[in-house]
Amino acid sequence: MKKVSIIVLSVLLACSLSACTSDPLKAEQKSERQALNAKQKADRQVERAEKTLAVSTASTAAATANLAAKKQAQRKADADLQQITCPQANQ
Repeated sequence: MKKVSIIVLSVLLACSLSACTSDPLKAEQKSERQALNAKQKADRQVERAEKTLAVSTASTAAATANLAAKKQAQRKADADLQQITCPQANQ
């Protein structure tokens, strides 16, 4: 019987203490939660931006290489045409 009454009193005490948390403490906890949420959101945004940048950089590098290859093909085609149309100018 004593154990039951001690357990009941302990539960009641714990409940009353948790319900009596001060307003400044509640406000501080709320502010901490909001700050943590904002930090997590910012972290996720940075992660997404880094992934986007990596993809963009890879795309830019591929596009640059493609453009260089096309310009080289253009110069070769110009030289081939020049060779056919004006063979004496090159000799």
